[in-house]
Amino acid sequence: MVFNQRIKEVQKLVFDGCTVIFDSIAKFLGYPDSPGMPIFPLDPKARDQLTGQDLLPKHITDIPPNQVQRPETLTEALFGTFPYTMPIEKHFYQHKAEGYYNFYVENYRNMYFLPDWLSGYIQIHFNTTVDHSNLELFRDVFFYVILLYGAIVSIRTILFWMLAINPYTYPWVFAVDFVDWIYDGLAGILPCVVGIDLVPTFLAMVIGKIADSVNHLVFTMPFLPSEGNKVKMLIDGELKDVVQFHYLPYLWYKYPIPMNLREFWYSERPEILNFMEKNYSQFGINFRPLLSGSEVSPILDLDPTTFVDSILTTSKDFLGLL
Repeated sequence: MVFNQRIKEVQKLVFDGCTVIFDSIAKFLGYPDSPGMPIFPLDPKARDQLTGQDLLPKHITDIPPNQVQRPETLTEALFGTFPYTMPIEKHFYQHKAEGYYNFYVENYRNMYFLPDWLSGYIQIHFNTTVDHSNLELFRDVFFYVILLYGAIVSIRTILFWMLAINPYTYPWVFAVDFVDWIYDGLAGILPCVVGIDLVPTFLAMVIGKIADSVNHLVFTMPFLPSEGNKVKMLIDGELKDVVQFHYLPYLWYKYPIPMNLREFWYSERPEILNFMEKNYSQFGINFRPLLSGSEVSPILDLDPTTFVDSILTTSKDFLGLL
């Protein structure tokens, strides 16, 4: 009992001594008058730029068996449906002032777009504008190829533990050929823990990350990604952060509009043709399916931001709303 009492007295002396020392240091540094370093920038605009991205929701994707199962064949009913992509949904709308090719997507902190130069190259050289179903198909094919390669990696990893199976015999040698070159490249970089190679685990994580990131890619055709405006929109009674693409796409101003699209307007959707000519004829754009020699080269070389500002300034309907 006496020994325990002495320990408590020593603890109290140490605590009181540390309290005096730290209080003295704090007062020397200006406490309590010094507020310290601000947690967020004092400038509201800089604070929003710093914290806005982190406050956005995250686009969540699932993998089987968490994905919604809708079996359509006997095989799918017995073994489950195959994994499928879960891209970010694009919401299209029409507006009397903004036109017919407008859409918005919910702003997620983990979504991303193609670079402007790549998106513009695809639209110009592959005639991919309003209908970009081929890009969606390419995304799905890439997703399944990544999943297939992940399955091959899993088979090769299992062969490491199956000593009774010779991996260099048919058909296991195919898995060895597809995977071992990556193992050899990473063997000297990643360490072994308790005799267990970490390369298969690392490779599985990378493959899963790539497959998941495919779902967060948003195609903005016929707009360039930089034309998106981050705004708040009331959706189903809830104020949400969205990226909005509207008015006339910049590439339709700088380069000739694809002929098949103009023919579609002229023959099947004359109301779109009339809207385009009424609101954007002052820019010298040919909206009718008639080719001219001047359409081979760009009409004007303007910055996308300047172009959007000019559209907003000159649109009659938009000025009428103001």
